[in-house]
Amino acid sequence: MVKRNDNLRQNLITISIILFLLLSIGISGYMLIEGWGLLDALYMTIISFSTVGFKEVATLGEFGRIFTMIIILSGMVFIAMLSASVTSLFVRNELLASRKKKKMKKTIRNLKGHTILCGAGDTGTTIIEEFRHARKPFVVIEEKQEILEKLDEQYPDLFIVAGDATKDEILMEANIKNAGGLITTLSLDADNLFVVVSARDLNPNMNIISRSVDPHTESKLYRAGANYVISPNMVEGLRMASVMLRPTVVNFLEVMMRGNELSFRMEEINVPKGASLHEESLQKAQIPQRTGLIVIAVKKARGSKWVFNPSSSTILHENDKLIVLGDPDKIDKLHTLLKE
Repeated sequence: MVKRNDNLRQNLITISIILFLLLSIGISGYMLIEGWGLLDALYMTIISFSTVGFKEVATLGEFGRIFTMIIILSGMVFIAMLSASVTSLFVRNELLASRKKKKMKKTIRNLKGHTILCGAGDTGTTIIEEFRHARKPFVVIEEKQEILEKLDEQYPDLFIVAGDATKDEILMEANIKNAGGLITTLSLDADNLFVVVSARDLNPNMNIISRSVDPHTESKLYRAGANYVISPNMVEGLRMASVMLRPTVVNFLEVMMRGNELSFRMEEINVPKGASLHEESLQKAQIPQRTGLIVIAVKKARGSKWVFNPSSSTILHENDKLIVLGDPDKIDKLHTLLKE
């Protein structure tokens, strides 16, 4: 969208410059050849340039007629060039948009383990920013045209499916069969409920998170298949209380998550099957030394036990989940380490 606007702006500037030059030449020519005033010269230039065929200001001399023919031919050429330029611009933009859409659809069809975000309003925009910072693949489903245009301008490389997220065919277009998770943040609880029901039916194994404005809808969303239901009112209440009770902690978390001073993220890393760290202690794994990450906790796959501030003797096993703190580059190092 930004490139398209730049091209349009450049074409308009070029056209304006050419038009100004032709008008200046026409006015100067009539004033010098026929000795007319500024207004008469401007009027004659415009009616000649536009080839509308109005009556001449005064009888033209021989040189005046020759000059008028030149102005008329210049006007015809200019109008032809203007038409061709505008047509070419729109056709090119349409072709580029069509090509981009086809490429995006193909890429989405090849995604695996991605997250689908239904709704890109205020809440959805925050989620988009977080996923982009975490470098996780995701697809956005949005229906409103004004939001789609804003997303296209702000995130030109974003994977977007335009349509109603409550419809199965739109979810299928977002490759829900191969998705690892879905977040629905639609404004109406009824729409979120429809999305959860459809998503659970199309992909029984995915992780589903839903927004719920009305507390009475929460239980229905869980019964429909949501793994987690988030209530904005509850989250806002907890946040306000936390700011009052522990302002320094909240300020630190805000700086850590969104500030420019630190780019740290608290990330959940799964120990995959066949990982080199399987049955190794944290002391032997040397995760802080090899990646720069801080290991905050370990959730054991066996018994689902949490180990907070794990000691160096803690043994890692397949499917354990590490809760680590660090920037995205260091998190990528841990992923690489686990694949060795």
